[in-house]
Amino acid sequence: MLRRIDERIATVEKAVLLLPALAAEALLIVSLFLPFVTVRSFQKDDEVITLFQLGTLFGGGNSNGESGEVDGVGVLFGVAFLGLMLVMLCAVAAVAVVLRGNVSPRGAAATTTIGVLLTVGTLGAWLVVGLGITADSPWAPEAGSFTLVAAAVLVAVLAFAPPFRRIWMRR
Repeated sequence: MLRRIDERIATVEKAVLLLPALAAEALLIVSLFLPFVTVRSFQKDDEVITLFQLGTLFGGGNSNGESGEVDGVGVLFGVAFLGLMLVMLCAVAAVAVVLRGNVSPRGAAATTTIGVLLTVGTLGAWLVVGLGITADSPWAPEAGSFTLVAAAVLVAVLAFAPPFRRIWMRR
């Protein structure tokens, strides 16, 4: 009798964990492909940029023209956005491990680290978008930036909230 109750409780816990985990994974993957920002320009058409394009836009050889020097700040931002995309893919894998359950202490530490990196990376991406809002080149956040925030919140809840941690760390 008690065994059946334990099994039912485990099933309900798995279902409670499943919804935010699947939503986080879907939002993370969709965030990679949705428009991230729109760069509005008065001289030419607005340019819609995805997260992939941001990584290559900043880091992909923004030269100063005549001298052929690479812009160091652009490379830094490019590497940061490419790093954010890597962390997003790691978060998809971490959430899949969380869904499997019975995560080891090492796996829990890795999941927590990925949650922290995703949160910091998302805040950093929004900071860059904020820096891009100027009178000459106003940036406007698009759907991809909002889905990234939602995904980061869900991953943080799964990684840090004690009720969820007890479910996926149970042995």
